Amino acid sequence: MPESARIRRGTGIKKQCPTAPTGAAADCRAQVTTLHRRRAGRALTLVVALAALAGTLGSLGYLAWWLELFAHFRPQYALSLAIGGACLLALRRPGVGLAALVLAAVNAVPLMHYYYAPPQGAPGGDGPAIKALLANVYFHNGRHDPLLEYVRGAQPDVAVFLEVTPGWGEALRTLADSLPYQAHAGEVFVASRKPLLGLHALPLSATGAMAVVFFVDAGAGPVAIIGAHTNWPLGAKIAASRNRELSMLADMARATPGPVLLLGDLNITAFSPVFPALLAQAGLADCAAGQGYHPTWPAWFPPLYMQIDHCLAGAGLEVTEFATGPYVGSDHYPLEVTLRLRAAANAGPGVTASRAPPTFRR
Repeated sequence: MPESARIRRGTGIKKQCPTAPTGAAADCRAQVTTLHRRRAGRALTLVVALAALAGTLGSLGYLAWWLELFAHFRPQYALSLAIGGACLLALRRPGVGLAALVLAAVNAVPLMHYYYAPPQGAPGGDGPAIKALLANVYFHNGRHDPLLEYVRGAQPDVAVFLEVTPGWGEALRTLADSLPYQAHAGEVFVASRKPLLGLHALPLSATGAMAVVFFVDAGAGPVAIIGAHTNWPLGAKIAASRNRELSMLADMARATPGPVLLLGDLNITAFSPVFPALLAQAGLADCAAGQGYHPTWPAWFPPLYMQIDHCLAGAGLEVTEFATGPYVGSDHYPLEVTLRLRAAANAGPGVTASRAPPTFRR
């Protein structure tokens, strides 16, 4: 068998070449090393090409629903391209390696949304703070205790729970010792330390997507809370439905007087071209901006981590703390957000405990 063929079919240097320190063995080892470098280079080039293609498709997400799906994985593309580029440089492939590093930087640029936020108006000063919690409990999750213990320890002022089944509803009502004011509409369950003023539920679509709107007294005036869960965008019709639901939430936030806080599993990431349009239409800002990257889903598969659970805040609210909670058995990590209400924020007319519809207390 020719030497080149014998080397190609081998699996390692020691198996292919003699171990004696002869010239032939050294020659053989050099050939095998070169062959392994070529194979590694081809594999890394393929990884870089696929990541570059996926990132390019994601940039065209405004053209079709399936292209938007590629936009949600910018961190994964950036990491793959950076590692691939560095390895290709080590393998003495500077052209492809440098190109990969440039593309890694391009894909990392959207991540700056989470690490730099331009200042928005005057600082919050010493206005009262409100701590909000958002948790998608996952309807298949039958273990209630981890979430209940976490919520009691987190001590939020207001909480929004999603994918709440009747069984989960009964479990969440046991939080009445710390969150006595509660309401359950569809799959959305809300709870608060203070009365839920003017509470009403709004179906967002015929598929069951729901929003619950209410006000809570934050000390310097009422804050409007919108809790919502939109459809996931898998398929042209469902993606279009999700976009309509987001538009309805944006109009709702824009029309609500005073400071507004939208908490929801919106099934969208900040990397989607739909997201900045949502913020502009709603007149809200992403609470996560400048707070670091906090992926929330899927909790049990880190390679696909993304943030699809969101807190969006209107004028008059300043984020002071933003974090994800621990694993509680759901496919989502909870979100914890502390906001400070600017003393000058005007909650708008007509929102008082005496004039609002009554809410029930558990």
